[in-house]
Amino acid sequence: MKLSKIYFYTLFCLAIGGSFSASAQQVYKISQYLDRSFVHNPAAAGANNVTSVGAIFRTQWSSIDGGPKTAIAFGDTYIPSKNLGAGVVLYTDKTGPTTRTGGEINLSYSIKLDGDEKRLMFGLGGEVVQFKVDLNKLSASIPDDPLLKSSGTSTKGDASAGIYYRSSTFNVGVSVKQLIQSKLKLITDGTTDEGRLYRHYYLITSYNWKTDEDNVLIPHFEMRYLPNAPVDFEAGAVITHKDLLSFGIGFHYKQSYTLYAGLKIAHQLQLGYTYDNYTAPISNFDNGNGGHEVSLRYFFKK
Repeated sequence: MKLSKIYFYTLFCLAIGGSFSASAQQVYKISQYLDRSFVHNPAAAGANNVTSVGAIFRTQWSSIDGGPKTAIAFGDTYIPSKNLGAGVVLYTDKTGPTTRTGGEINLSYSIKLDGDEKRLMFGLGGEVVQFKVDLNKLSASIPDDPLLKSSGTSTKGDASAGIYYRSSTFNVGVSVKQLIQSKLKLITDGTTDEGRLYRHYYLITSYNWKTDEDNVLIPHFEMRYLPNAPVDFEAGAVITHKDLLSFGIGFHYKQSYTLYAGLKIAHQLQLGYTYDNYTAPISNFDNGNGGHEVSLRYFFKK
């Protein structure tokens, strides 16, 4: 098999494998999950106590045609008088011949344990997602596949739920996305699985350790679980200097290491960049080409 075809099938399996009989991760991944738990956990909407808006753009294996590309726009807010938080996430996630485009609305309710310093938060979210396969890109490689007889497009609704504990030091949350596991029904001829949106489970935690008056060290950890797939772990640490400069390193179990740098201007405009160096699976055939993630976030503070 030619190397280009190996790339193609690897990307195709990564993108669509979880939609049929074998489960693979369907929900987009971000490396800058620290302080952005609300992207995967509706209970964390408004956890920062202020209104914020932002965006993330991520690309992987850029030298490979069809490498994953993800764009996310988000915003969240908190209303202390009502103990309510709200968040919106819009995204498009493209890998090889497949594209997922969707939007989420998340709501959280807080039980105050110590004013606004400590809160136990509960959240629910609703999502609409369009799953699309570019059939023209597949016809030459798998001409007899039943998928080619379908429209290649399916739009579904689903839900998410979570619990989040936040404080000035320790933060931890658990959540589940694609709770309903809506059926995609891309293939309806009865010869193969019709596919569905599989549940994804998340655990995200961090600890803010103020080492001195100017610096805060933040160890963080994320675990992702999808039934019938290996548990995925990621951990790292970020050090922040005067709420201005941030540097960090992380490790993705059996996958990559991550380097992070960030800048926060006037305590409001936050810029971030992450480089991921991958060791698998693409590096079995190449050097991995790495991943790049750029973020922008604005906090509306008085």
